[in-house]
Amino acid sequence: MRQYETSMTSRLTPILLGCMALLLATAAQAQSIRSSETVYITLRGGATVYGGELDQTASIGDINDDGQLNDSNGSDIAWLFRDFGYGLGAEVGYQFTPSLGFGLGFQFADYANLDSDSSPSEGLQQINENGIMPQVNAMFRYLPFANSKLSPFINMGLAVAVKSNDPSTQDQKSFAFGPITGLGVDYVLNDRMSLFAGADYSFFFPDIVVDGVDPGGQSEGGANGDDTDFDILGFYNVGLKFNLKPAYVSPEIESIQCPGTLTAGESGSFMVMINEDANQPVTTTWDFGDGMGGNGMTTSHTFTAPGTYTVMATAANRDSDSESCLVTVVEPQIAPEISGCRATPTRVNSGDQVTINANVVQNQYISGEPSVTVDFGDGTTANSLPARHSYSATGTYTVTITATNAYGSETCTITVTVGDSFCEQITELNPVYFEYRAATLTADARSRLDENIEILRRCPSICVNTFAYSDGQEGDAMRISQQRADAVRAYYIANGIDESRVTAEGRGVDPAANPKEDPGPGDSRARRADSIPTQCGM
Repeated sequence: MRQYETSMTSRLTPILLGCMALLLATAAQAQSIRSSETVYITLRGGATVYGGELDQTASIGDINDDGQLNDSNGSDIAWLFRDFGYGLGAEVGYQFTPSLGFGLGFQFADYANLDSDSSPSEGLQQINENGIMPQVNAMFRYLPFANSKLSPFINMGLAVAVKSNDPSTQDQKSFAFGPITGLGVDYVLNDRMSLFAGADYSFFFPDIVVDGVDPGGQSEGGANGDDTDFDILGFYNVGLKFNLKPAYVSPEIESIQCPGTLTAGESGSFMVMINEDANQPVTTTWDFGDGMGGNGMTTSHTFTAPGTYTVMATAANRDSDSESCLVTVVEPQIAPEISGCRATPTRVNSGDQVTINANVVQNQYISGEPSVTVDFGDGTTANSLPARHSYSATGTYTVTITATNAYGSETCTITVTVGDSFCEQITELNPVYFEYRAATLTADARSRLDENIEILRRCPSICVNTFAYSDGQEGDAMRISQQRADAVRAYYIANGIDESRVTAEGRGVDPAANPKEDPGPGDSRARRADSIPTQCGM
Protein backbone atom coordinates (compact mmCIF):
# COMPACT_ATOMS: atom_id res chain seq x y z
CA MET A 1 0.00 0.00 0.00
CA ARG A 2 1.41 3.41 -0.97
CA GLN A 3 1.92 6.19 1.51
CA TYR A 4 2.14 9.91 0.63
CA GLU A 5 3.27 12.69 2.82
CA THR A 6 2.17 15.65 0.68
CA SER A 7 1.70 19.14 2.17
CA MET A 8 -0.43 22.05 1.02
CA THR A 9 2.69 24.25 0.82
CA SER A 10 4.48 21.93 -1.54
CA ARG A 11 1.53 21.78 -3.91
CA LEU A 12 0.87 25.52 -3.97
CA THR A 13 4.51 26.63 -4.31
CA PRO A 14 4.91 26.09 -8.08
CA ILE A 15 1.54 27.70 -8.77
CA LEU A 16 2.32 30.83 -6.77
CA LEU A 17 5.78 31.13 -8.35
CA GLY A 18 4.20 30.92 -11.79
CA CYS A 19 1.70 33.69 -10.94
CA MET A 20 4.47 35.99 -9.75
CA ALA A 21 6.57 35.40 -12.84
CA LEU A 22 3.68 36.12 -15.18
CA LEU A 23 2.69 39.35 -13.38
CA LEU A 24 6.24 40.66 -13.80
CA ALA A 25 5.98 40.25 -17.58
CA THR A 26 5.76 43.55 -19.46
CA ALA A 27 4.22 44.54 -22.75
CA ALA A 28 4.33 47.68 -24.90
CA GLN A 29 1.71 50.16 -23.84
CA ALA A 30 -0.80 51.34 -26.40
CA GLN A 31 -4.24 52.81 -26.69
CA SER A 32 -7.01 50.65 -25.15
CA ILE A 33 -7.70 47.80 -27.56
CA ARG A 34 -9.95 45.56 -25.45
CA SER A 35 -13.71 45.69 -25.23
CA SER A 36 -15.63 46.82 -22.18
CA GLU A 37 -19.24 46.93 -21.07
CA THR A 38 -20.08 43.92 -23.19
CA VAL A 39 -21.14 40.28 -22.92
CA TYR A 40 -18.47 37.77 -23.97
CA ILE A 41 -18.28 34.04 -24.79
CA THR A 42 -15.22 31.80 -24.46
CA LEU A 43 -14.53 28.29 -25.75
CA ARG A 44 -11.52 26.34 -24.53
CA GLY A 45 -9.91 22.96 -24.53
CA GLY A 46 -6.77 21.33 -23.18
CA ALA A 47 -5.16 18.93 -20.76
CA THR A 48 -6.22 18.15 -17.19
CA VAL A 49 -4.20 17.08 -14.15
CA TYR A 50 -5.22 15.67 -10.77
CA GLY A 51 -3.45 16.11 -7.44
CA GLY A 52 -4.67 13.88 -4.62
CA GLU A 53 -4.44 10.48 -2.98
CA LEU A 54 -4.73 8.62 -6.29
CA ASP A 55 -2.45 10.80 -8.45
CA GLN A 56 0.34 8.19 -8.50
CA THR A 57 3.04 10.75 -7.97
CA ALA A 58 5.05 7.77 -6.88
CA SER A 59 4.83 5.04 -9.46
CA ILE A 60 4.33 1.35 -8.63
CA GLY A 61 8.03 0.80 -8.98
CA ASP A 62 8.63 3.28 -6.15
CA ILE A 63 6.71 1.18 -3.57
CA ASN A 64 8.80 -1.39 -1.64
CA ASP A 65 7.65 -4.75 -0.33
CA ASP A 66 6.59 -3.19 2.98
CA GLY A 67 4.25 -0.80 1.15
CA GLN A 68 6.53 2.17 1.86
CA LEU A 69 7.64 4.90 -0.61
CA ASN A 70 11.20 4.70 -1.84
CA ASP A 71 12.87 8.08 -1.10
CA SER A 72 15.27 7.95 -4.02
CA ASN A 73 12.77 8.60 -6.83
CA GLY A 74 9.77 10.13 -5.07
CA SER A 75 8.44 13.63 -5.87
CA ASP A 76 5.24 15.26 -4.58
CA ILE A 77 4.80 17.74 -7.50
CA ALA A 78 5.09 15.28 -10.34
CA TRP A 79 1.30 15.33 -10.72
CA LEU A 80 1.57 18.79 -12.31
CA PHE A 81 3.38 17.40 -15.34
CA ARG A 82 2.16 13.85 -15.88
CA ASP A 83 -0.89 11.68 -16.32
CA PHE A 84 -2.83 14.15 -18.39
CA GLY A 85 -6.49 13.87 -19.15
CA TYR A 86 -8.60 16.03 -21.44
CA GLY A 87 -11.05 18.86 -20.87
CA LEU A 88 -13.48 21.08 -22.74
CA GLY A 89 -15.10 24.22 -21.43
CA ALA A 90 -17.26 27.22 -22.24
CA GLU A 91 -17.97 30.45 -20.42
CA VAL A 92 -20.42 33.34 -20.69
CA GLY A 93 -19.60 36.56 -18.88
CA TYR A 94 -19.62 40.32 -18.79
CA GLN A 95 -16.59 42.55 -19.38
CA PHE A 96 -16.97 45.53 -17.07
CA THR A 97 -13.80 47.36 -18.12
CA PRO A 98 -10.92 46.46 -20.44
CA SER A 99 -9.16 45.07 -17.33
CA LEU A 100 -11.95 43.33 -15.38
CA GLY A 101 -14.54 40.75 -16.35
CA PHE A 102 -16.73 38.16 -14.62
CA GLY A 103 -17.86 34.89 -16.15
CA LEU A 104 -19.91 31.77 -15.42
CA GLY A 105 -18.39 28.66 -16.99
CA PHE A 106 -18.96 24.93 -17.42
CA GLN A 107 -16.15 22.43 -17.77
CA PHE A 108 -16.37 18.79 -18.84
CA ALA A 109 -13.10 16.98 -18.07
CA ASP A 110 -11.62 13.54 -17.60
CA TYR A 111 -8.88 13.26 -14.96
CA ALA A 112 -6.36 10.43 -15.09
CA ASN A 113 -6.00 8.27 -11.96
CA LEU A 114 -9.44 9.09 -10.53
CA ASP A 115 -10.50 5.64 -11.71
CA SER A 116 -7.21 3.99 -10.64
CA ASP A 117 -6.72 1.05 -8.28
CA SER A 118 -6.20 2.08 -4.71
CA SER A 119 -3.35 -0.30 -3.89
CA PRO A 120 -1.66 -2.36 -6.53
CA SER A 121 0.29 -4.23 -3.86
CA GLU A 122 -2.92 -5.67 -2.39
CA GLY A 123 -4.76 -6.32 -5.57
CA LEU A 124 -6.80 -4.19 -7.93
CA GLN A 125 -9.56 -2.35 -6.11
CA GLN A 126 -11.24 0.36 -8.20
CA ILE A 127 -12.71 3.19 -6.13
CA ASN A 128 -14.26 5.36 -8.90
CA GLU A 129 -16.15 4.22 -11.94
CA ASN A 130 -14.38 6.78 -14.23
CA GLY A 131 -12.26 9.89 -14.17
CA ILE A 132 -14.93 12.29 -15.44
CA MET A 133 -15.83 15.18 -13.13
CA PRO A 134 -17.96 18.09 -14.47
CA GLN A 135 -17.40 21.53 -12.96
CA VAL A 136 -19.23 24.82 -12.82
CA ASN A 137 -17.22 27.89 -11.91
CA ALA A 138 -17.73 31.58 -11.46
CA MET A 139 -14.56 33.64 -11.92
CA PHE A 140 -13.29 37.19 -12.09
CA ARG A 141 -10.56 37.79 -14.64
CA TYR A 142 -8.14 40.69 -14.22
CA LEU A 143 -5.71 41.89 -16.91
CA PRO A 144 -3.15 44.33 -15.44
CA PHE A 145 -2.00 45.49 -18.90
CA ALA A 146 -5.33 45.80 -20.69
CA ASN A 147 -4.00 48.49 -23.00
CA SER A 148 -1.43 46.11 -24.46
CA LYS A 149 -2.02 43.70 -27.28
CA LEU A 150 -0.43 40.97 -25.14
CA SER A 151 -1.30 40.93 -21.44
CA PRO A 152 -1.09 38.43 -18.58
CA PHE A 153 -4.24 37.73 -16.59
CA ILE A 154 -5.29 36.29 -13.25
CA ASN A 155 -8.45 34.25 -12.59
CA MET A 156 -10.09 34.14 -9.15
CA GLY A 157 -13.44 32.63 -8.20
CA LEU A 158 -15.45 29.71 -6.89
CA ALA A 159 -15.84 26.21 -8.40
CA VAL A 160 -18.37 23.42 -7.86
CA ALA A 161 -17.64 19.81 -8.86
CA VAL A 162 -20.09 16.89 -9.25
CA LYS A 163 -18.83 13.32 -8.86
CA SER A 164 -20.17 9.77 -8.38
CA ASN A 165 -17.63 8.42 -5.96
CA ASP A 166 -18.63 4.80 -5.45
CA PRO A 167 -19.29 2.43 -8.33
CA SER A 168 -21.87 0.71 -6.22
CA THR A 169 -23.72 4.00 -5.65
CA GLN A 170 -23.03 5.70 -8.95
CA ASP A 171 -26.47 7.29 -9.06
CA GLN A 172 -25.79 9.22 -5.88
CA LYS A 173 -23.97 12.36 -6.80
CA SER A 174 -21.81 14.38 -4.42
CA PHE A 175 -20.76 17.99 -4.61
CA ALA A 176 -17.41 19.56 -3.81
CA PHE A 177 -16.81 23.29 -3.41
CA GLY A 178 -13.70 25.37 -3.35
CA PRO A 179 -11.78 28.33 -4.74
CA ILE A 180 -10.42 28.39 -8.25
CA THR A 181 -7.45 30.44 -9.35
CA GLY A 182 -5.43 30.63 -12.45
CA LEU A 183 -3.18 32.65 -14.66
CA GLY A 184 -2.36 33.00 -18.31
CA VAL A 185 -1.78 35.34 -21.21
CA ASP A 186 -4.27 36.97 -23.57
CA TYR A 187 -3.45 38.14 -27.10
CA VAL A 188 -5.80 40.44 -29.04
CA LEU A 189 -6.61 39.20 -32.54
CA ASN A 190 -9.02 41.96 -33.56
CA ASP A 191 -11.46 44.41 -32.02
CA ARG A 192 -13.78 41.58 -30.86
CA MET A 193 -11.69 38.44 -30.44
CA SER A 194 -8.63 37.36 -28.49
CA LEU A 195 -6.64 34.16 -28.11
CA PHE A 196 -5.66 33.00 -24.62
CA ALA A 197 -3.68 30.28 -22.92
CA GLY A 198 -3.83 29.59 -19.20
CA ALA A 199 -3.74 27.24 -16.27
CA ASP A 200 -6.60 27.01 -13.76
CA TYR A 201 -6.49 25.11 -10.47
CA SER A 202 -9.55 24.21 -8.37
CA PHE A 203 -9.12 23.38 -4.68
CA PHE A 204 -12.06 21.17 -3.63
CA PHE A 205 -13.54 20.42 -0.21
CA PRO A 206 -14.47 17.88 1.10
CA ASP A 207 -11.51 15.91 -0.09
CA ILE A 208 -13.38 12.60 -0.41
CA VAL A 209 -15.80 13.88 -3.12
CA VAL A 210 -13.09 14.10 -5.77
CA ASP A 211 -11.29 10.78 -5.38
CA GLY A 212 -13.23 8.87 -2.72
CA VAL A 213 -10.39 8.97 -0.17
CA ASP A 214 -10.39 10.87 3.11
CA PRO A 215 -7.28 12.85 4.03
CA GLY A 216 -5.08 10.85 6.33
CA GLY A 217 -7.36 7.81 6.20
CA GLN A 218 -8.40 4.94 4.01
CA SER A 219 -11.18 4.53 1.56
CA GLU A 220 -13.45 1.56 1.60
CA GLY A 221 -11.34 0.22 -1.20
CA GLY A 222 -8.24 0.35 0.95
CA ALA A 223 -6.41 3.38 -0.47
CA ASN A 224 -4.40 5.42 1.98
CA GLY A 225 -5.19 9.13 2.39
CA ASP A 226 -2.62 11.92 2.32
CA ASP A 227 -2.12 14.72 4.82
CA THR A 228 -3.88 17.40 2.73
CA ASP A 229 -7.51 18.34 3.40
CA PHE A 230 -8.30 19.09 -0.25
CA ASP A 231 -7.77 17.74 -3.74
CA ILE A 232 -6.62 19.81 -6.72
CA LEU A 233 -7.96 19.61 -10.27
CA GLY A 234 -5.92 21.49 -12.88
CA PHE A 235 -6.80 22.53 -16.44
CA TYR A 236 -4.10 23.62 -18.93
CA ASN A 237 -6.14 25.21 -21.68
CA VAL A 238 -6.14 27.36 -24.77
CA GLY A 239 -9.18 29.08 -26.21
CA LEU A 240 -10.88 31.96 -27.95
CA LYS A 241 -12.78 34.81 -26.36
CA PHE A 242 -15.43 36.61 -28.40
CA ASN A 243 -16.92 39.97 -27.28
CA LEU A 244 -20.36 40.93 -28.54
CA LYS A 245 -19.23 44.56 -28.74
CA PRO A 246 -15.98 45.63 -30.41
CA ALA A 247 -13.17 47.22 -28.43
CA TYR A 248 -13.76 50.86 -27.60
CA VAL A 249 -10.74 53.03 -28.33
CA SER A 250 -10.57 56.31 -26.47
CA PRO A 251 -9.30 59.43 -28.24
CA GLU A 252 -5.75 60.50 -27.58
CA ILE A 253 -4.36 63.88 -28.62
CA GLU A 254 -1.01 63.05 -30.17
CA SER A 255 0.03 66.65 -30.85
CA ILE A 256 -1.30 70.20 -30.57
CA GLN A 257 -0.20 73.14 -32.69
CA CYS A 258 -0.73 76.72 -31.54
CA PRO A 259 0.87 80.03 -32.55
CA GLY A 260 3.30 81.12 -29.86
CA THR A 261 2.67 84.85 -30.35
CA LEU A 262 -0.22 86.75 -31.92
CA THR A 263 -1.13 90.40 -32.29
CA ALA A 264 -4.48 91.39 -30.85
CA GLY A 265 -6.91 91.33 -33.75
CA GLU A 266 -4.78 88.86 -35.71
CA SER A 267 -6.35 85.52 -36.57
CA GLY A 268 -4.38 82.46 -35.43
CA SER A 269 -4.68 78.84 -36.58
CA PHE A 270 -4.99 75.95 -34.11
CA MET A 271 -4.80 72.20 -34.84
CA VAL A 272 -4.70 68.87 -33.00
CA MET A 273 -3.78 65.40 -34.23
CA ILE A 274 -5.84 62.51 -32.78
CA ASN A 275 -5.15 58.76 -32.95
CA GLU A 276 -6.79 57.38 -36.06
CA ASP A 277 -8.14 54.25 -34.34
CA ALA A 278 -10.30 56.17 -31.84
CA ASN A 279 -13.96 55.18 -31.92
CA GLN A 280 -16.04 57.61 -33.91
CA PRO A 281 -17.62 60.05 -33.62
CA VAL A 282 -14.88 62.07 -31.94
CA THR A 283 -15.68 65.70 -31.21
CA THR A 284 -12.95 68.27 -30.69
CA THR A 285 -13.67 71.40 -28.68
CA TRP A 286 -11.45 74.37 -27.83
CA ASP A 287 -11.31 76.72 -24.86
CA PHE A 288 -9.20 79.72 -25.82
CA GLY A 289 -8.97 81.07 -22.29
CA ASP A 290 -10.70 84.34 -23.10
CA GLY A 291 -14.25 83.14 -22.61
CA MET A 292 -14.56 81.99 -26.22
CA GLY A 293 -14.56 78.47 -27.66
CA GLY A 294 -14.33 76.63 -30.93
CA ASN A 295 -14.88 73.24 -32.59
CA GLY A 296 -13.02 70.98 -34.96
CA MET A 297 -9.57 69.49 -35.25
CA THR A 298 -8.52 72.69 -37.03
CA THR A 299 -9.92 76.09 -36.15
CA SER A 300 -8.96 79.75 -35.96
CA HIS A 301 -9.40 82.38 -33.30
CA THR A 302 -8.80 86.10 -32.83
CA PHE A 303 -7.87 87.46 -29.41
CA THR A 304 -9.16 90.95 -28.69
CA ALA A 305 -6.92 91.91 -25.78
CA PRO A 306 -3.22 91.50 -25.01
CA GLY A 307 -2.19 88.88 -22.46
CA THR A 308 -1.05 85.27 -22.05
CA TYR A 309 -3.77 82.69 -22.67
CA THR A 310 -3.91 78.95 -21.90
CA VAL A 311 -5.60 77.29 -24.87
CA MET A 312 -7.15 73.89 -24.10
CA ALA A 313 -8.16 71.32 -26.73
CA THR A 314 -10.39 68.38 -25.75
CA ALA A 315 -11.09 65.34 -27.93
CA ALA A 316 -14.01 63.21 -26.77
CA ASN A 317 -16.07 60.21 -27.70
CA ARG A 318 -17.19 58.18 -24.68
CA ASP A 319 -13.90 59.13 -23.04
CA SER A 320 -11.86 62.27 -23.48
CA ASP A 321 -8.30 63.57 -23.62
CA SER A 322 -7.07 67.14 -23.28
CA GLU A 323 -3.91 69.03 -24.15
CA SER A 324 -3.04 72.70 -23.69
CA CYS A 325 -0.67 75.32 -25.07
CA LEU A 326 0.21 78.93 -24.26
CA VAL A 327 -0.40 81.87 -26.59
CA THR A 328 1.03 85.33 -25.93
CA VAL A 329 -1.05 88.17 -27.40
CA VAL A 330 0.53 91.61 -27.85
CA GLU A 331 -0.87 94.98 -28.91
CA PRO A 332 -0.65 95.83 -32.62
CA GLN A 333 2.13 98.40 -33.16
CA ILE A 334 0.06 100.76 -35.29
CA ALA A 335 -0.09 104.56 -35.08
CA PRO A 336 -3.54 106.19 -34.97
CA GLU A 337 -5.20 107.36 -38.17
CA ILE A 338 -6.65 110.84 -38.83
CA SER A 339 -9.23 111.60 -41.49
CA GLY A 340 -11.87 114.23 -42.20
CA CYS A 341 -9.82 117.17 -40.86
CA ARG A 342 -11.98 120.32 -41.09
CA ALA A 343 -12.50 123.87 -39.86
CA THR A 344 -15.97 125.35 -39.54
CA PRO A 345 -15.96 127.91 -41.05
CA THR A 346 -12.70 128.15 -42.94
CA ARG A 347 -13.01 131.99 -43.22
CA VAL A 348 -13.83 134.00 -40.10
CA ASN A 349 -13.56 137.52 -38.85
CA SER A 350 -11.18 138.33 -36.06
CA GLY A 351 -12.88 137.66 -32.75
CA ASP A 352 -15.27 135.12 -34.25
CA GLN A 353 -15.04 131.44 -33.24
CA VAL A 354 -13.82 128.66 -35.51
CA THR A 355 -14.35 124.94 -34.71
CA ILE A 356 -11.57 122.50 -35.54
CA ASN A 357 -12.44 118.80 -35.76
CA ALA A 358 -11.23 115.50 -37.27
CA ASN A 359 -11.87 111.74 -37.14
CA VAL A 360 -9.16 110.06 -35.04
CA VAL A 361 -9.21 106.26 -35.29
CA GLN A 362 -7.27 104.06 -32.85
CA ASN A 363 -6.84 100.36 -33.68
CA GLN A 364 -9.60 98.61 -31.73
CA TYR A 365 -7.17 96.11 -30.20
CA ILE A 366 -4.87 98.76 -28.68
CA SER A 367 -5.71 99.61 -25.11
CA GLY A 368 -6.25 103.23 -24.09
CA GLU A 369 -6.90 106.29 -26.22
CA PRO A 370 -4.40 108.25 -28.34
CA SER A 371 -3.41 111.77 -27.27
CA VAL A 372 -4.56 114.64 -29.51
CA THR A 373 -2.92 118.07 -29.93
CA VAL A 374 -4.35 120.97 -31.95
CA ASP A 375 -1.94 123.77 -32.90
CA PHE A 376 -3.99 126.76 -34.09
CA GLY A 377 -1.02 128.40 -35.76
CA ASP A 378 -1.05 131.55 -33.62
CA GLY A 379 0.93 130.13 -30.70
CA THR A 380 -2.04 128.55 -28.89
CA THR A 381 -2.95 124.86 -28.63
CA ALA A 382 -5.71 122.51 -27.46
CA ASN A 383 -5.64 118.87 -26.33
CA SER A 384 -8.99 117.53 -27.46
CA LEU A 385 -11.43 117.48 -30.34
CA PRO A 386 -13.54 119.27 -31.28
CA ALA A 387 -11.49 122.38 -30.46
CA ARG A 388 -12.90 125.93 -30.62
CA HIS A 389 -10.77 129.05 -31.06
CA SER A 390 -11.01 132.78 -31.80
CA TYR A 391 -8.22 134.64 -33.58
CA SER A 392 -7.43 138.17 -32.44
CA ALA A 393 -5.63 139.19 -35.62
CA THR A 394 -6.45 138.84 -39.24
CA GLY A 395 -4.39 136.63 -41.47
CA THR A 396 -4.05 133.12 -42.85
CA TYR A 397 -3.32 130.43 -40.29
CA THR A 398 -2.27 126.79 -40.68
CA VAL A 399 -3.95 124.59 -38.07
CA THR A 400 -2.15 121.29 -37.33
CA ILE A 401 -3.88 118.28 -35.67
CA THR A 402 -1.61 115.54 -34.26
CA ALA A 403 -2.76 112.13 -32.86
CA THR A 404 -0.17 110.04 -30.97
CA ASN A 405 -0.01 106.63 -29.28
CA ALA A 406 2.86 104.42 -28.13
CA TYR A 407 3.61 103.28 -31.67
CA GLY A 408 3.69 106.56 -33.60
CA SER A 409 1.73 109.63 -34.66
CA GLU A 410 -0.10 111.10 -37.61
CA THR A 411 -0.93 114.72 -38.51
CA CYS A 412 -3.20 116.71 -40.78
CA THR A 413 -3.38 120.45 -41.55
CA ILE A 414 -6.17 122.92 -42.23
CA THR A 415 -5.96 126.54 -43.52
CA VAL A 416 -8.07 129.15 -41.74
CA THR A 417 -8.38 132.68 -43.11
CA VAL A 418 -9.12 135.35 -40.52
CA GLY A 419 -10.45 138.60 -41.87
CA ASP A 420 -12.32 141.73 -40.71
CA SER A 421 -15.97 142.44 -41.43
CA PHE A 422 -15.01 146.07 -42.00
CA CYS A 423 -12.61 144.99 -44.73
CA GLU A 424 -15.25 142.92 -46.44
CA GLN A 425 -17.37 146.05 -46.80
CA ILE A 426 -14.62 148.10 -48.49
CA THR A 427 -15.60 148.61 -52.12
CA GLU A 428 -13.84 151.94 -52.83
CA LEU A 429 -11.06 154.21 -51.55
CA ASN A 430 -10.58 157.99 -51.62
CA PRO A 431 -9.54 159.50 -54.97
CA VAL A 432 -7.03 162.38 -55.02
CA TYR A 433 -6.90 165.43 -57.30
CA PHE A 434 -4.01 167.33 -58.83
CA GLU A 435 -3.34 170.92 -59.85
CA TYR A 436 -3.31 171.88 -63.53
CA ARG A 437 -0.33 170.28 -65.24
CA ALA A 438 0.99 169.10 -61.83
CA ALA A 439 1.89 165.58 -60.57
CA THR A 440 2.71 166.43 -56.95
CA LEU A 441 0.42 165.55 -54.10
CA THR A 442 -1.37 168.41 -52.44
CA ALA A 443 -2.05 168.55 -48.72
CA ASP A 444 -5.63 167.51 -49.37
CA ALA A 445 -4.43 164.60 -51.53
CA ARG A 446 -2.08 163.35 -48.79
CA SER A 447 -4.91 163.58 -46.25
CA ARG A 448 -7.16 161.48 -48.45
CA LEU A 449 -4.40 158.94 -49.05
CA ASP A 450 -3.73 158.73 -45.29
CA GLU A 451 -7.31 157.53 -44.79
CA ASN A 452 -6.76 154.92 -47.49
CA ILE A 453 -3.54 153.81 -45.79
CA GLU A 454 -5.35 153.19 -42.49
CA ILE A 455 -7.79 150.92 -44.31
CA LEU A 456 -4.98 149.05 -46.07
CA ARG A 457 -3.15 148.53 -42.79
CA ARG A 458 -6.29 147.12 -41.18
CA CYS A 459 -7.12 144.97 -44.15
CA PRO A 460 -3.95 143.20 -45.29
CA SER A 461 -5.89 141.12 -47.78
CA ILE A 462 -6.81 144.25 -49.80
CA CYS A 463 -4.56 145.35 -52.64
CA VAL A 464 -4.82 148.66 -54.61
CA ASN A 465 -4.81 149.37 -58.32
CA THR A 466 -4.04 153.06 -58.88
CA PHE A 467 -5.44 154.56 -62.13
CA ALA A 468 -4.55 158.21 -62.94
CA TYR A 469 -5.99 160.60 -65.61
CA SER A 470 -5.48 163.93 -67.39
CA ASP A 471 -8.11 166.47 -68.44
CA GLY A 472 -6.88 166.64 -72.03
CA GLN A 473 -5.68 170.26 -71.76
CA GLU A 474 -2.30 169.50 -70.13
CA GLY A 475 -0.22 168.48 -73.07
CA ASP A 476 1.14 164.89 -73.01
CA ALA A 477 -1.78 163.26 -71.25
CA MET A 478 -0.20 159.73 -70.97
CA ARG A 479 3.00 161.05 -69.44
CA ILE A 480 1.37 163.22 -66.83
CA SER A 481 -1.25 160.61 -65.95
CA GLN A 482 1.50 158.04 -65.35
CA GLN A 483 3.42 160.53 -63.20
CA ARG A 484 0.34 161.08 -61.08
CA ALA A 485 -0.23 157.28 -60.67
CA ASP A 486 3.41 156.78 -59.68
CA ALA A 487 3.17 159.60 -57.12
CA VAL A 488 0.24 157.90 -55.38
CA ARG A 489 1.93 154.48 -55.39
CA ALA A 490 5.11 155.94 -53.99
CA TYR A 491 3.16 157.57 -51.15
CA TYR A 492 1.51 154.23 -50.21
CA ILE A 493 4.85 152.43 -50.16
CA ALA A 494 6.51 155.26 -48.22
CA ASN A 495 3.85 154.82 -45.53
CA GLY A 496 4.31 151.07 -45.00
CA ILE A 497 2.13 149.44 -47.61
CA ASP A 498 3.95 146.56 -49.26
CA GLU A 499 4.80 147.40 -52.85
CA SER A 500 3.37 144.07 -53.98
CA ARG A 501 -0.06 145.31 -52.92
CA VAL A 502 0.00 148.51 -55.08
CA THR A 503 0.03 148.98 -58.86
CA ALA A 504 0.15 152.28 -60.82
CA GLU A 505 -1.25 152.86 -64.28
CA GLY A 506 -1.60 156.12 -66.21
CA ARG A 507 -4.61 156.00 -68.50
CA GLY A 508 -4.32 159.35 -70.31
CA VAL A 509 -7.34 161.60 -70.79
CA ASP A 510 -10.39 160.87 -68.66
CA PRO A 511 -13.14 159.97 -71.11
CA ALA A 512 -15.59 161.96 -69.03
CA ALA A 513 -13.46 165.16 -69.02
CA ASN A 514 -15.41 168.31 -70.03
CA PRO A 515 -13.44 171.55 -69.72
CA LYS A 516 -16.58 173.57 -70.47
CA GLU A 517 -18.10 172.60 -67.18
CA ASP A 518 -15.12 173.83 -65.11
CA PRO A 519 -14.29 177.60 -65.03
CA GLY A 520 -10.58 176.94 -64.41
CA PRO A 521 -8.20 175.78 -67.04
CA GLY A 522 -9.15 172.31 -68.10
CA ASP A 523 -11.43 170.09 -65.97
CA SER A 524 -10.28 169.72 -62.35
CA ARG A 525 -12.45 166.59 -61.91
CA ALA A 526 -10.45 164.78 -64.57
CA ARG A 527 -7.06 165.59 -63.04
CA ARG A 528 -7.21 162.76 -60.49
CA ALA A 529 -5.91 159.32 -59.37
CA ASP A 530 -8.39 156.62 -58.31
CA SER A 531 -7.40 153.87 -55.75
CA ILE A 532 -9.43 150.78 -56.64
CA PRO A 533 -9.51 148.09 -53.83
CA THR A 534 -9.14 144.42 -54.86
CA GLN A 535 -8.54 141.14 -53.02
CA CYS A 536 -4.89 140.32 -53.14
CA GLY A 537 -4.08 137.41 -55.37
CA MET A 538 -7.09 137.87 -57.59
